[in-house]
Amino acid sequence: MLKYAIKRILMVPILLLLVALFIFILLNLSEADPVLLMLPQEYTQADYDAMAAKFGLDKPLIVQYFNWVVKSVQGDMGISYKTKGPVADDVVFRIPISLKLAFITTLIMVVIGIPLGVMCAVKQYTAFDSIINILAKFMGSIPGFWLGLMLLIEFSINRRWFPIYGIGTVKHWVLPVFTLLLPFLANYVRQVRSAMLDCIRQDYVRTARSKGAKESRVIFREALKNALLPIITLTGGIFATMIGGAVLVEKVFAIPGVGFKIVEAINTRDIPTLLACTMILAVFTIIVQLVIDLSYALVDPRIRGTFATKKKSRRSRIKKVEEVR
Repeated sequence: MLKYAIKRILMVPILLLLVALFIFILLNLSEADPVLLMLPQEYTQADYDAMAAKFGLDKPLIVQYFNWVVKSVQGDMGISYKTKGPVADDVVFRIPISLKLAFITTLIMVVIGIPLGVMCAVKQYTAFDSIINILAKFMGSIPGFWLGLMLLIEFSINRRWFPIYGIGTVKHWVLPVFTLLLPFLANYVRQVRSAMLDCIRQDYVRTARSKGAKESRVIFREALKNALLPIITLTGGIFATMIGGAVLVEKVFAIPGVGFKIVEAINTRDIPTLLACTMILAVFTIIVQLVIDLSYALVDPRIRGTFATKKKSRRSRIKKVEEVR
């Protein structure tokens, strides 16, 4: 298990380099010249050359990429084309804000989604199951940016129940969390229901019922415990998506997170800032996926047994070789 974790961790730098290269190429496919965006309306060729040399934009793209990689490893994310200041100073403080929004939303989604999904699976084809499924499909079809704007107009502008923008108090987080939660919760409930239905129909559940076990014990101890693997995968994937997928929500509610900065960097073609924000999101996505993989062994004893079996078989092979010698 430890060796598996080490292998996955060693893959992280390689994945990040590939992600950075892909993003760097896409950003430079645009015909817009970042040097012209930083210069005033009236400039000379000397001004253009000086600005390009200052930011290293006079070098070939592959050289620019490797220079950025070397500086990033040293903690230097570059200089913003817009603010002319270090990118790290403008990005690092935004990370906890985006993480907080994603964590709160994911926590509420799990607390509400798992009980609803379990109840829908237990009461399959009943009125309760049908109503929840219809509501889930309806909520999942609502665009997040439209929902955020409607909530903002109704509850912040018209009724003045919640602040229009900012993150100062608990009220500031209500509308953004609800806007981000609704589409993800709809899909989450349906996926939990499907995972539970797969487990409820298994032989070990029928065996537990035939032995006279209580229905609550059968559902939560036998079925739900074995359905945790797909649920963990889904939860981790949604959390990683929320970190980077809250771009429009942060923009609508003026939340100064990483997503808000990404939109701003796209509008100004601030490549260093956009690269830094994207790489930060990639790092957290890879970390979440690594945690998901490692948590499988904690939840499912069969996976732990696989690693133990491999270890024992390796020891037996070594022992046989020594005996032959």
